[in-house]
Amino acid sequence: MRLIRAVRREFHGPAAFLDDPGNRAFATEYLADMARPHGLALDTELSGQSYGEMAEALLPEVVGGDEAVGTLVVAFANHDVYPGRALATYLSHLCPGTPTAFAVCDQGSAAAFTAMRLIEAADPAPALLIVVEQAQLPYRSEGAVPARSRGVAMLWVADGPGGAVRQRPGVAPAELPGLVPQDGTRLVLSETLAAAWPGRPADAEVAPADQPMTGVWWHLAEPAATGQVTVADYEPAIGCFSCARL
Repeated sequence: MRLIRAVRREFHGPAAFLDDPGNRAFATEYLADMARPHGLALDTELSGQSYGEMAEALLPEVVGGDEAVGTLVVAFANHDVYPGRALATYLSHLCPGTPTAFAVCDQGSAAAFTAMRLIEAADPAPALLIVVEQAQLPYRSEGAVPARSRGVAMLWVADGPGGAVRQRPGVAPAELPGLVPQDGTRLVLSETLAAAWPGRPADAEVAPADQPMTGVWWHLAEPAATGQVTVADYEPAIGCFSCARL
């Protein structure tokens, strides 16, 4: 696969969806109902981001109005503040080409690599991957909460020399160094993987720990980035190693 365009953006303030008192009341009640069976209560006022709003802002920067996208996949870990919206369907409606759309979640940072596997299996038309994370959860959680709300959108075509995306569940941290390809290409690692690999190459780029979902992809979307790159991540919650040669 070949990356033909990538944009990244940091988002500030609460979602515009929450400006409406009725929307805020709905989202608050919905999330409270979902948290209650787990013995949790909402402990702060909602002020997070909507992934639909974030992706909508990224779309015109990564896809031209005359470009038809065949497949769209949005990947995230923590939920957003608009729980009643079918996110993939909404984004397909906004995107040129009305692509077949998927949302991948409940896998932590591995979700973005699962999304890449879906793109690999899709038709050869351009495919759009959107990776998003927002920095507010209104209840206590053992999951990682990002420091900032960020989104990365990447447009791919199938005619590039990139290798297959690989994922392997049930991996212990000690096994990780032997799983990462070391072939001289640019190497971008998540912080969790880098922490388990003290002997990693000195020139490996390490994504920040406080952006667990977008970290490695933020590096990939650097304006000056060129050439092939190997992106590797480890999601400790499910022991999943993920790697992509792009």
